[in-house]
Amino acid sequence: MDFDIKEIIKYYGEDVWQYKLNDLLNVGISRENANFISSSGLPKVFSDFIFFEFEKFEKITFKNTNIIKIGQFSFGEHGLFLKENEDELFASSSYHEPEIYIMNKNIETFFLFHLIKNKIAINMIERNKFNSFDYALELKKVYNENDYVAMEDQEGYWSHLVEDYETGL
Repeated sequence: MDFDIKEIIKYYGEDVWQYKLNDLLNVGISRENANFISSSGLPKVFSDFIFFEFEKFEKITFKNTNIIKIGQFSFGEHGLFLKENEDELFASSSYHEPEIYIMNKNIETFFLFHLIKNKIAINMIERNKFNSFDYALELKKVYNENDYVAMEDQEGYWSHLVEDYETGL
């Protein structure tokens, strides 16, 4: 199954923040992430997440590391962060140790994972082959192919999502 990240933009809806490439680079966002964000924008609300307008990005020092808060979970204050001048997308959780952990290898892969989740479900439903356990196995396989680091953390966002499908929650 092929996944074209450009398709994810149609899931954004019309409420999208637009950003200038130079502003993103100047605040410390890596070139890879800045290129994606400036060309695609970020949805104001997407799935379980809220993304900020540029003026609300927050630079934070966490354990001697500079990170930039670009959004948060819609159900709480836990954030989404980009490490200054690096590609990884991080999330925070009071249930996780350490509190801030890698979510995806970059912001584009974060959106790709959502696209994968939707495309696999649609494909299985169209073939009348959807069941929660098989869906979880397929998600795990394709997620690992695209960003194995996101799946290594058993307490991470994507691992928990897959586990919920495996157990039928």
